[in-house]
Amino acid sequence: MSNYINNKNNDIWSKFLAGDVDALAIIYSEQYTRLYSYGCKITDDKELIKDCIQDLFLKIYINRSNLRETVNLNTYLIRALKNKLYDKFVTNIEIYSIDAIPFDLTCEESFFSQFIMTDEDLLQKNKLTKSLKMLSDRQREAIYLKFIQELTYDELCEVLEINYQSAKNLISRTLIKLREVYFGL
Repeated sequence: MSNYINNKNNDIWSKFLAGDVDALAIIYSEQYTRLYSYGCKITDDKELIKDCIQDLFLKIYINRSNLRETVNLNTYLIRALKNKLYDKFVTNIEIYSIDAIPFDLTCEESFFSQFIMTDEDLLQKNKLTKSLKMLSDRQREAIYLKFIQELTYDELCEVLEINYQSAKNLISRTLIKLREVYFGL
C-alpha cells in the first residue's frame, strides 16, 4: 500500500514539474495533515508550523523550474519542513543544533481513541507515555517516523540524514530501551 501511495504522489509530482500547477494543490491537500502532524512533534507553535508549510509550498511553486524528480515525495517534504523549521529556530536563537530540537512523541489521542478505554487500557497508556518520555528526542523522532509515519528505513535515512545501518541500529536500540523501560527490565 505504501508503495502505491508513493508512486501516486510521485506521478502527481511529475505532473507538477511538467507544468500542471493544479498538481501542487493536490500534493498540498494530500500532504498537509502529515506535515502538520510532524511539525507538532518538533514545536508547540501551531502558527509557526502552518507558516512553514505555507512557505515550503510557496518556495516549491516559485522554484518549480529548478526542481527535479524525487525518489520519495513524502520524505522530501518532511525533510524540507524540518529544515524550514530549523531555519526559523536559527533566526530566533543564536546557536542551535538541529539535533537539539526537542521531538515530542506523546501518543496522540487519535491513536488511543481507536480503543475502548478500560482501567487496564488507561494504565497501559500511562505506562507507554512515561516510557516514551525516557527516550531521547532523536529516538522519539525515529520511532515516530518509522511506526507512525510508516517510513521505510531508506526514507528514515533521508529524513534523519544518517546511513542505512545507523537507522536500523537507532530503531533497534530504541526498541530495546523502550522495552526495558516499559517492562522494567
